[in-house]
Amino acid sequence: MRYASILVFGLLALFVIQHVALRAVGGRTVKSESNYFSSLGRIQAGVRSQPLVMVLGSSITGRLPDCAQGFEGVANLGCDGGSAVDTIRAIDEGRLPCAPVLLVEANSLPVALRGESKVAEAMREPWFRVGLHVPAVSAYARPAAFLYSPLLASRTGGYEDPGGADLGVKSRPGEPPAGWTELTLSDVERDLVADLSPRIRAIRESGTRVVFVWLPPARPRGAEPQPWIRQLVTASGSEWWDIGQQASPDLVCLTDGVHMDAATATRTTNSILSVFAR
Repeated sequence: MRYASILVFGLLALFVIQHVALRAVGGRTVKSESNYFSSLGRIQAGVRSQPLVMVLGSSITGRLPDCAQGFEGVANLGCDGGSAVDTIRAIDEGRLPCAPVLLVEANSLPVALRGESKVAEAMREPWFRVGLHVPAVSAYARPAAFLYSPLLASRTGGYEDPGGADLGVKSRPGEPPAGWTELTLSDVERDLVADLSPRIRAIRESGTRVVFVWLPPARPRGAEPQPWIRQLVTASGSEWWDIGQQASPDLVCLTDGVHMDAATATRTTNSILSVFAR
């Protein structure tokens, strides 16, 4: 009995410490000891914020600042090692809540052709669902996250304040270009389009606006997105927005040839807010 009392008291004390630590860092951390736990924590914290815009994608999306950095109304649901397909399925199946606007990062969608990511598998686990509602047991409350978050900031640089400079993109989301239908697809691509199209249409029919967006970095000049991605956009009745191609190259800086640095990520989120915050 005494041992049980000590165990319960110790667990309660740890929960109190985690709660205090989370409050001290603004309610959430942004990086854990692995991309896996960082992604799960990012998703759990993002959906708790009840955002206007959810950005679904990969580690490219994962670099964007969101409500955790003061960009109110935006939640970053990037899955490192995965793609927006992981979170689209979770939303369609009721495992994640939805937002009025879903931005679907198109850059990394081909990753989904290889199957589900480890993050997608974890989102089906009971402990993940508990962490959506109880911050103290979420992936962003792991002790290592309190150490790794400042280390990430020292590597990528600090985010700028919301409402500042954006990428200079003048276009707005709209109908996909003509000719994005009746394209030749492989069997795997056709199956993925057949799986995702009704899911996205169901999400749209619930009142959510779905926009496929190409984030920085841009594709090579003159290159179109893969045919199956173009067909998915049209078959699901979604909108298209090419930020990456239209951003001024002078405003885009990458840390490794693929991922945005903090300044570019800030400008990208400001571009998103310039459209959807209204």
